[in-house]
Amino acid sequence: MKYIAKMMLALLASVTLVIPAYAWDFSASGSMSASFNSTSTKTSSGAAYTASSGGVTSEGSSLALKSSNTDGDHTATFSYTADWDDDLDQTIKVAGSKKVGKWTASADVAYNIDQPGCTATNGDNTTATVGCAQQTGEDRGAITLTDGTMTIVLGEASHLSSQNVDANSVAGGSVSMDAADEDLGVGAFVGSFHGVSLGYKISDTMSATVAYQSSGDASDLLGEGEYLDGESSYSTSGFGVGASVVAGPATIGITVGSASTKDPTGVASLSTSMPTTGLGVKIDLGDIDPFFDYGSTTIKGSSTSSEYSHSGMELGLTYAMGSDSVVFYYGTVDDKFSATDTATKTTGLELGYNTTVGPVALGVGYGSKSKSDADDTAGTVNDGYSYTDIEVKMSMSF
Repeated sequence: MKYIAKMMLALLASVTLVIPAYAWDFSASGSMSASFNSTSTKTSSGAAYTASSGGVTSEGSSLALKSSNTDGDHTATFSYTADWDDDLDQTIKVAGSKKVGKWTASADVAYNIDQPGCTATNGDNTTATVGCAQQTGEDRGAITLTDGTMTIVLGEASHLSSQNVDANSVAGGSVSMDAADEDLGVGAFVGSFHGVSLGYKISDTMSATVAYQSSGDASDLLGEGEYLDGESSYSTSGFGVGASVVAGPATIGITVGSASTKDPTGVASLSTSMPTTGLGVKIDLGDIDPFFDYGSTTIKGSSTSSEYSHSGMELGLTYAMGSDSVVFYYGTVDDKFSATDTATKTTGLELGYNTTVGPVALGVGYGSKSKSDADDTAGTVNDGYSYTDIEVKMSMSF
């Protein structure tokens, strides 16, 4: 791993220093955050005690080395990124765009260069060679083609917006849909999927997108929904539309979509379907910017007992005070994991203050969550759960 990192640095140096005629610009960046928090957690109404935890923690974000070049209507960026996400990920990426006439095309390719062959200690204190996390196939991506009015995207991409527009503090009080599994922000149940989309700028205040999914990716309904009926070797097909409208001080976005499994044999003995809706509204009133978003999704298998449903809403505002700001957030989500399940209701609240001290960003926040579940059929104890978090966080980029 050290050898590969040295090779990447050498390559960057050769590109940026040895061949200055190509005018490649070089940059290195990173960030660090440090925080103090105090939390209080009660797992259920029947818990014998409330657990307290917290203290000082720190976290380094991605270390990134970048080099970019512009040659007329052709741009290219090369980057090496080291990031910790349960393990060390090393990613090399090249992104580029080209313009011919009125059309501009863009794409990128990235690979994780983590190495196999790590050693691990067994229970008898002997060592064995095991495989490290690594990329298992070619990079999946998309080509984007646009003339500024019409945009075509083909491949794996986030073709549709979830329409989530919330604002949060540094404290942990915000809610998410299906937190036990997908853990998505409130909005449409959409992610990155293989498909094609057409976006069109109708006017300066209105735009629309139509997307179609057709792929062999399993458990990937519009990029997020899972198969519920144990389908094997099935593919996914789906369709969705999104629109964004600016009406006075308000920006309104909506996404409506639906996806289902596709049996290649045509027998269709098993099936899963997923309709989803997302709505987001942001209002610019100068110093005060309210927001509201809503999401609803039902994932249903051919068996009536195989059904997940998730719905939620969030509202709040940010209040600017010069370069400082205050954030208020309130959200609630209902999650059901069968047709007869009583919803697990999660409610969250946040209040935060953000400012800067010289080059350092400083955030102070209070957050709380509570849950109620009359039957606890989600597989975990939820009813009576409560959580509070007080956090002070400093961060800087360099």
